[in-house]
Amino acid sequence: MPLVVGAVAAGWRGAALAAVGAVVAVLPGVLLVVGLVRRGRVVDHHLPDRADRPRVLGAVLVGVVAAAALEAALGAPPALRVLFAAMAVLLAVVVVVSTRWKVSLHAAAAAASLGALVAALGPWALAGAPLVALLGAARVALGAHTPVQVLVGLALGAVAAVVAAALTG
Repeated sequence: MPLVVGAVAAGWRGAALAAVGAVVAVLPGVLLVVGLVRRGRVVDHHLPDRADRPRVLGAVLVGVVAAAALEAALGAPPALRVLFAAMAVLLAVVVVVSTRWKVSLHAAAAAASLGALVAALGPWALAGAPLVALLGAARVALGAHTPVQVLVGLALGAVAAVVAAALTG
């Protein structure tokens, strides 16, 4: 998603900025999960035990905040700043919620991504809403989440996108 938003917003420069931001965003979480799985401290990368999620999501949050700051410092286009800020806002909320309840992070990320696309492309990007709904339905069909967990994830993602757009101007 960052590559699409970056490319649409600012061509090759935007895509390059997005790629750098994406690597910075995911690296801490990926390294932590790989290390935990290799040491046998978590079952797998899906983190089925909710107790394992806060520290991993916390590491991801550190990476996303660093990426958002880097994007701002490098003068990334507004839509890209909205995307990374939305991810940071969303993760901050999900870290707290996940300690008590399993919310669909997939649905939340899809809704936040749709918000970033709207910021980059304008209202016609809402044509992607059926894909977000399809993702939510798939999460329920797979038994990964209840409908309520998906709906809450969608709502959190949408709110995160709006808050990020307001914060990044």
